[in-house]
Amino acid sequence: MKQFTILILVFISCFATYGQVKINPNGKFFNYNGTKIYYEDTGNGEPLLLLHSFFGTADHWKPYVETYSKQFRTIAVDMMGHGRSDIYREDDFNFKHGDYAKIILALLDSLKLNKVNAIGASSGGMTLLHLSIMQPERFKSVIAIGAQIYFSKYTREWVTKNGLNQFMQWAAPHGPEKQVYLAKAFWQNLTLYGDPSFTPDILSTIKAKWLVVQGDNDEAVPLQQALEMHQYIPNSRLWIIPNGGHLPHLNADFQSEFLKVSLEFLNGKWDKKD
Repeated sequence: MKQFTILILVFISCFATYGQVKINPNGKFFNYNGTKIYYEDTGNGEPLLLLHSFFGTADHWKPYVETYSKQFRTIAVDMMGHGRSDIYREDDFNFKHGDYAKIILALLDSLKLNKVNAIGASSGGMTLLHLSIMQPERFKSVIAIGAQIYFSKYTREWVTKNGLNQFMQWAAPHGPEKQVYLAKAFWQNLTLYGDPSFTPDILSTIKAKWLVVQGDNDEAVPLQQALEMHQYIPNSRLWIIPNGGHLPHLNADFQSEFLKVSLEFLNGKWDKKD
């Protein structure tokens, strides 16, 4: 809990409100049925999709994009309702990762990207589970950080312990309108059953090379989730980070190591031998 809170506080201190954040030179908007989705398109080469965690933005990937974009065409997205992206279905607080996955597929279609690599953190990782099940052939290599295949009792107790007021604080950098929406959506999604809810037979259909990443002291997601994900996704590897917390890639102490390992995995150095 302490490490996760520190990461959120650092995030909040960087931005007063996202309404004041300038659109970067490589920033663009994709129109999905009237909802504007912000993304940043940087570099050339094989596509590398970057999906941040809930309450975050594409800016979470800034420590990595400069290096990644020397080899990959990085596509870093602001999740709907986050940062510079519009809220999707403003009156509906039942946030669904599957809905976000459909938006991402439409974005990839619009960019004519038929085969992509991807990295996703927490909700971003859960969205990549949906994506890799919806279109298994589309994803080449995937790294999921602090993701879940179902919401456990452990996670629900963590949500209840923090409460809606804490989520309001974490959502504050997104501005007043989005703050209320995101806090309520996060609270409702994690207190309801069903998203995500992936059984072993469904996970077995994933064809991408998969790297499961989790801190051994993740305060939001039990380590058992990573072990099960690794067990049931066929071509998967597992990286448990000591003292990594929920989002180890956002911890400055781990960023150089995460960059090194993620590039090794994406470049095939972790491929299993027959």
